[in-house]
Amino acid sequence: MKYLVLICSLLVSMNTSAQEGSVEVYHTEIKEGVRIFGKNKNIYPVTIQLSAKTENMRSLKNLPLIKVIPGNREIALTDLVPVDDSKSWNMRYSYVFYMGSINAEHNPNFAYRLPFKKGQTYRLDQGFGGSFSHSGDSKYSLDFNMEIGTDIYAARAGLVVETEDRYTEGGGDRKFLEKANRILILHNDGTWAQYTHLKKNGVFVKVGDRVRAGQRIGASGATGYATGPHLHFSVMKTKPGGGFITIPVKFKTRKGIVMLKEGESYTGY
Repeated sequence: MKYLVLICSLLVSMNTSAQEGSVEVYHTEIKEGVRIFGKNKNIYPVTIQLSAKTENMRSLKNLPLIKVIPGNREIALTDLVPVDDSKSWNMRYSYVFYMGSINAEHNPNFAYRLPFKKGQTYRLDQGFGGSFSHSGDSKYSLDFNMEIGTDIYAARAGLVVETEDRYTEGGGDRKFLEKANRILILHNDGTWAQYTHLKKNGVFVKVGDRVRAGQRIGASGATGYATGPHLHFSVMKTKPGGGFITIPVKFKTRKGIVMLKEGESYTGY
């Protein structure tokens, strides 16, 4: 068999958190042709899309191939095999990846814990579809009015995958969008919870920590795109092609399991 191999691997990350070099795609020769592998060095899953241009080769799986690679795992993606063993072949492959699993499925009946201390009461200033900033992919977000320094508690158990607490600035100008202190937690169903606008040094957990529901994780603030002190909370899924979309969720309250309403006050339960 004559081998003429041309490889072109293009790495494109769709999320700033998925750092360049944190996902690798490579190949090894096997008896039948070439096997392509994907290696994810992140602690969270990534979705990868593999494409290839070949001559006298075919993939054993349909291309472009979309596959989820779990955190800290390496998996075989596909095999490329010659169509005619008597002829030379060549191939070029490329890939993109983005943070999270597009296969995540959220149970709409799951009840979250309110993200503050039991017995304390806070007003929901902006709810699902709020006119100020809760639209598009951020539609199903919640803003709880609370003073700077209020303790924040995990609404659901999960793995801490991202934190930021170095910023001091905030305001109603969109120039502050990238200056929000935050915590991002991965749930066991592949969804994410985001706790945003925390105060400087207001993160009490670190990347890699596994937190339980009701665990103290941070302190509220007014950093980033915020007109005043509050906690911005949302549960999200990874979108095909990269990025996140918020999803509606329910909470345990003294009045039962409900979807929260803008303008109402709720007591930690």
